[in-house]
Amino acid sequence: MKVNIIVALYYPHYYEKVRKEIFSIFNNANFHLLFVDNSGKIIPENEPDANVQWLKGSNTAGEFSAWDEGYTLLATNDTLDNDDIVIFMNDTFCHHRFFTFYDRILYRKVVARCTFKGIYGELNSTGTRFTINQLPLTTWISSYVFLSRKENIDRLLPLNTASVMGDEVLAQIESGLANRKVDVSLFSDNLNQHLSNWLFPANGNGWYNAGKTSPAVILFKLKAIINEKLLTHKALENDLDVKDIYQGKANRIYNSVRNRLYTFYKRH
Repeated sequence: MKVNIIVALYYPHYYEKVRKEIFSIFNNANFHLLFVDNSGKIIPENEPDANVQWLKGSNTAGEFSAWDEGYTLLATNDTLDNDDIVIFMNDTFCHHRFFTFYDRILYRKVVARCTFKGIYGELNSTGTRFTINQLPLTTWISSYVFLSRKENIDRLLPLNTASVMGDEVLAQIESGLANRKVDVSLFSDNLNQHLSNWLFPANGNGWYNAGKTSPAVILFKLKAIINEKLLTHKALENDLDVKDIYQGKANRIYNSVRNRLYTFYKRH
């Protein structure tokens, strides 16, 4: 069994830490690392490590297009076996939150214990039940990192689900954003309201780029959010077990504390 890691890169100043952390986490594993450069500024002239590969990403859908393009490359090269683990990351995994030795331990554990029907990530919640295409959910995978076996990933493709939305659905979404609200027909009213509050916060407790970006960037971000939510929906529809990297009371407390501390740190 091999661990295949596909990393979507966008911020050039994040790259060195991302690479260092991945090598630190998986230094004792048989792993192949594929960087997909969505910025067009990071690909080196020479790559010193034989188990590291590079691809220039299109950035048509942020990390989701990068992951689809990276996975297609690995599958085309016939380097993936059904029982291989595939990990999808973006370059914020060790930046937009505190990332410590304990996170490295949990990442190693979840790879070692990955079940045949499991898909793993950090689970988030609104605190209430919501629906996606009439399927009830209480949590979703935060898509800065998730992993599963290759045979499961094949059932979830494409990861960029928003790319196949119809014109009417897209027009409804754009109309909603013009009125500073999220209106995704597949989502229940309370989920749309939660996302509206996050993209257009009244008190600053939302997206860190809220109020600083153009309508086109907000639409780009919302499409990424739609892809994120539909990832969990597709996993459940395919009878996969959605599991938390931070499962267990102690790990959930740790994750909550580190996220709260990071938020406090950024505000002060």
